This record gives sequence, C-alpha cells and structure tokens, in this order.
Amino acid sequence: MPGTVPESWPDLIGERVQDAIVIIHNERPDLRGVRVLPPNQAPTPPAPGDVRVIIYNNSQHIVIPPAPYIG
Repeated sequence: MPGTVPESWPDLIGERVQDAIVIIHNERPDLRGVRVLPPNQAPTPPAPGDVRVIIYNNSQHIVIPPAPYIG
C-alpha cells in the first residue's frame, strides 16, 4: 500500500537488532529513538513528545516477539 506509514515491523523478528534498526530508520527517518529491551521487560514511559521504537531482543541480539513497534 503506497503511502502507508509502518507502526510495527513483524517481519523483523529473527533479524539482528542492528539490522532491524537500520531498516526501521530507512522506513521511518522521523523516528529518532530506539529502546532495545530484554524479554519481558516493560518499557519506561516516553518523555513528552518523544516518539520511539521498542525492540525486544535475546542474548544473541536477535529481535524476538513482540514485533518492534512505536511506543
């Protein structure tokens, strides 16, 4: 769908975190912040006006579910 703006990236599950960050930045250059978290850790609330991507990863720095999302 041309013109749609992604808000989550389920296809990045299983990719290296660094590769996922590059792909997300290429698709959404307006997003400045990325928060990479271990499994089951809740993200802290964003600062007012902050738009960031939440990425969960395992000990091998691979993206795991849930899919990266804006939050």
